[in-house]
Order: sequence, then structure tokens, then C-alpha cells
Amino acid sequence: MTRLGISVEGATEREFVSRVLRPHLAAVGVTVTAIDLRGNVSLDKVRGVLPALLGGFDRVSTFYDFYGFKGRDARNIDQLEAAIAELVDAQRRTRLIPYVQSYEFEALLFGAPQQAVDLMGGSAAQLAEMQLAVRQAGSPERVNDSFETSPSHRIKGYFAGYDKKLHGPEIVALAGLAAIRGECPRFDAWVTKLEQLG
Repeated sequence: MTRLGISVEGATEREFVSRVLRPHLAAVGVTVTAIDLRGNVSLDKVRGVLPALLGGFDRVSTFYDFYGFKGRDARNIDQLEAAIAELVDAQRRTRLIPYVQSYEFEALLFGAPQQAVDLMGGSAAQLAEMQLAVRQAGSPERVNDSFETSPSHRIKGYFAGYDKKLHGPEIVALAGLAAIRGECPRFDAWVTKLEQLG
């Protein structure tokens, strides 16, 4: 079994890794532990945790939101992942799989609008709004990162009772990982890399 540590942004990502990703990867021979950074993710904060993670696991990955990543400056998402890789020396870098979610965890929920509406007791109008947001953006992973229209702000606008930690992972679990991966190719590529560790 490959021991994989995933450094996650916060409680929502931790719950997703524990409830959805861990059992999926266990089936291919990868044991997963989520390590919670408790928000305020920055390159400096990541630099501080990577050495211990690389010392404690066979392989290490990250699962941070692009939206809200502190000090990302003008970097795009691929450049930010490259910057994370550069935080460790070349020898250990081969054991690191940096991943930054476009634009945040809630983008995945736009890949499962029916399940979101069902779980949250929403309406046909809310389902139509989620579907329209995806059509306008071109994919769930492109629902943008401005303060008013980021995926999490949209979800909270649709569903007043939405709780990130509770409902986010549950919606993904209801939809099934395969369905989310089918709608979110960047996320799918990351999960594929993790599967290949088994």
C-alpha cells in the first residue's frame, strides 16, 4: 500500500478526502490521510508543512482552492502549482503532486447540480441557475473567482442553509466521484494521478 498524505486547505476538503477520496483510493492500494492547514493558505504556509509531510508519507499531494490562496500574485493556477513544487528540493519533488482546485471546492458542486438541489431542498429555479452558471462559464471548473460570483458565494446565495463542511462533501458523495470527474476534467486528471500511485 502506498501511503499518501494530502495537505488540504480546511475542513471541507478534509471531509471530502476522508469520506469520498479515501475509500476510492483504498480500492487501488493507496491509503490516504488528510492534513488540515485550517485555511489562510499561502506559499509560506505550505513551505512550512511540506518537509514533515514528505518525511512521513510515501507520496504527498495538495488540495487547496485557487480562490483565496494568499499571495498568489499574478500567477495562474498552473504557475501556482509549479511554485508549490519549487518549495522542495528536486529529489523530494518527484514524490510531490501539487494540486490547486479551480476555483474552489464548490466548483465541484456545479458538476452535480441535481444532487445539490435535492440535498438542500432547492427548487427547479435554483437548478436552472446552477446549470446556467455552468453553461455561461463553459464548465463547473470555470465558474469564476470574483468575490460576488465565486462558486461558494453562488452556492450560499442559492441555499441559505448551506454548510461547507457538512453539505459540500455530501453532495459529491451523492453524485458519485465518477460523475464529478466526468464534468471536471482538471479534477479528474488529479484523481487519475493519485490512482496511479497504487
